[in-house]
Amino acid sequence: MKKWFAVIVAVFLFLWLSPGVQAAEISSDTMILDWSTNKVWIDHGNLCVRGTFYNKRSDLTVTKLNSMTMKIIFTKSDGSKSEFSGKPVKMPMLKIGAGGSKTVTLNFGPYEETWSSWNTDEYYEFSYIQGSRW
Repeated sequence: MKKWFAVIVAVFLFLWLSPGVQAAEISSDTMILDWSTNKVWIDHGNLCVRGTFYNKRSDLTVTKLNSMTMKIIFTKSDGSKSEFSGKPVKMPMLKIGAGGSKTVTLNFGPYEETWSSWNTDEYYEFSYIQGSRW
């Protein structure tokens, strides 16, 4: 009796929720999601970057950051330049509603050099759902 009840409830929930379930699409389009680097620093020997993702669209929700590769060009106090390229140790949770933004901190692991200024260039892929406003 309990098994049949559980099956009926599961079927009912599936039928009730299935029209609202959508498959997420994957993109790297910066016309949808844009990144702006705010700060680069060393914390306990790890290179950290803080920045903000901006969802430029008002008709979709970004649901996940799938991958991110960042290139940071450091200018040292003597004028020489060094380049770092890497991926975050752990991807942050990222859910940005239509037209919203989210500030995240990324840890790129051990780094020992010093610098006086920096410039970043990034490539990222993310998932989003069309027509969602949550």
